[in-house]
Amino acid sequence: MSRADGDLLDTVVERLYRLRRACGSRVFRDAVDRALVAIGRSALEEAERRATSMHMGSATILRFPTGRRRRECDEE
Repeated sequence: MSRADGDLLDTVVERLYRLRRACGSRVFRDAVDRALVAIGRSALEEAERRATSMHMGSATILRFPTGRRRRECDEE
């Protein structure tokens, strides 16, 4: 992890800590949950980007349905 990456992580942790002190545990937990969802979405988008850029021969890559795409798949 680069110095800049470490600084960003420290900033996120510090903001979460301050939020908990200022707004309480419920708001803190909500913020942590939302941050974890954002991390998961970022990881999924990167995985899909890498998968679509790889030469897979005759294999078909299916995108994992999330959010609006999941609702659209459920409606079909």
